[in-house]
Amino acid sequence: MATTRRGITRRRFLGGGTVVGGGLALGPSLVGATGCWGRFAGPTDADVDGSADGDGDLDADADTDVDLDGDADADVDADGADGDDGGQDAGPSDGPLRPYAANPWYWEYRGRPRLLFGGSDADSIFHWASEGARLTDHLDELVSAGGNYLRCTMNSRYYTPDGYLWTVLPYPFRKLADGRYDLASWDETYWGNLRTTLAETRARGICVQLEIWDRWNEAGNSRSSGQGWYDSPWNPNNNVNYDWDDSPLLTEGATGFYNPFHLAAISEDPTLLPWQQAFVRRVLDTVLDNEFDHVLFQTDNESGIGDASLEPDPYWARFIRDYARDAKGATVYVTASRRFHEPAPYVTTDFRNLANPEITVPVNNPSWASFLDISQNNGNSGQTQYDNLVWYRSRVREVATRPINHVKCYHFNWPTGGSFHERTSPSDAEAGAKFWRAVFGGAASIRFHRHTPYNPGGLREGFGLQPEGKTHIASMRTFVDAADLFTMEPRNDLLSDRADDEAYCLANPGQQYAVFFTGEGERSVTLDLSSATGGLSLRWLRIAANAFEPADPIPPGSSVALTCPGPGQWVALLHRT
Repeated sequence: MATTRRGITRRRFLGGGTVVGGGLALGPSLVGATGCWGRFAGPTDADVDGSADGDGDLDADADTDVDLDGDADADVDADGADGDDGGQDAGPSDGPLRPYAANPWYWEYRGRPRLLFGGSDADSIFHWASEGARLTDHLDELVSAGGNYLRCTMNSRYYTPDGYLWTVLPYPFRKLADGRYDLASWDETYWGNLRTTLAETRARGICVQLEIWDRWNEAGNSRSSGQGWYDSPWNPNNNVNYDWDDSPLLTEGATGFYNPFHLAAISEDPTLLPWQQAFVRRVLDTVLDNEFDHVLFQTDNESGIGDASLEPDPYWARFIRDYARDAKGATVYVTASRRFHEPAPYVTTDFRNLANPEITVPVNNPSWASFLDISQNNGNSGQTQYDNLVWYRSRVREVATRPINHVKCYHFNWPTGGSFHERTSPSDAEAGAKFWRAVFGGAASIRFHRHTPYNPGGLREGFGLQPEGKTHIASMRTFVDAADLFTMEPRNDLLSDRADDEAYCLANPGQQYAVFFTGEGERSVTLDLSSATGGLSLRWLRIAANAFEPADPIPPGSSVALTCPGPGQWVALLHRT
């Protein structure tokens, strides 16, 4: 049967395929779903992955037209970057970003272990590539502070102090003269911005965690503006490619917190899924064809969608993994970052709850969750934040050791299971302590969330790359450069005479110890040195000043009392002499 809509003739095929214009078959393309570069061995998924590719090319021009069968031509690197590092990491490439072979709790890049840390003032920061030197200035500021880690969401949300706008930034698809989008044709500003951002970050040795889907882009109401769905190209009102009645998932009006649009992979929706797959393939083509070897993939932003299987997050993770492997010969690393707040398949106020599939499913499936991200734990504060991470790390160790990332470190407190409207503002000291607690709990990455208070006097979301954030980033760089972080483990059991949330210890017993003091309690603890057979050297790092005090010798002994030299936050670093 042939149908006509908005000047485009479409013929429906058995099996759900549709021909657009002069002969593109949009049949279901159910490739299995997960996914940075490098290989992670783990148990096979229990789920069965699909493998059938779509069955037609839209156009030979891969730079402007959607490819629905996974055969896209290579993108052109927008600025001719040659992959050499600049700034703190200058030098030739000695290997992609991947779990550190000698200690897979951490990452390695260019042949060296890395703690990934940083801060930035936007999430979809790749859009800044269109704004003169705004992007490169921000990246240079991050590197100058000592950071090497960036979050990049693929959404088109534009922040203002009074809320978000959805009509300012470009979308992935070409906008037509009548204001609608053609999902079969790409917007080159959007994709050029992404290529430029990845080239500029690679040139500076900044690693990128790239988030594919963001529910906020597709949430809202098709009949009223104010949220993303009203203006989204995926909304049938705004594209020339499908109508409301073409998908059983779509209904006009309010979407609910999670738009059923995102369930297309679960239902194998013959209309929506091929377009979604084409978008994800385009993201991967941009990364892999340009040999951007510094990118990690995240399926969604703080997702709570799905049932106890967490689908469709595992689907998209497998899809990313399989397309990279089968079409590009590349191994990528991917995760799903879950919400731990309602609405979610299981809501609990206890992060350490093994009945929660948002904990157990990613941990138990390293073949698609090849690294982990528990950013939402940073809504917790104090001792709880640390204890949750150490507990989670012990569960991961039981299955398969791999990096645990935190691409968002919040300023506000938002305890596990709490309502979004129950968030509270801690002190700036506590917001900074979260950054350090994560590292001393064994995190592989930590990044200050964007500095965007919703309204004057409202909750601060993160330090971003504001002065407070840069102070902590700079001191973290000083600490990491002075310590052999990658041989140490969280070892609070070596501390005594300690109050809750007073101090946290990393150690390679007998060789090296580091103790972070939050500024709480008496700022004095006893450190067990019974494994040390010789003398040690003690240096105090004052975090607020990013400066080490002169070294003091610590004679051999079974323990030492560590008392901060002054108020505020400090790190005691002890090396064997």
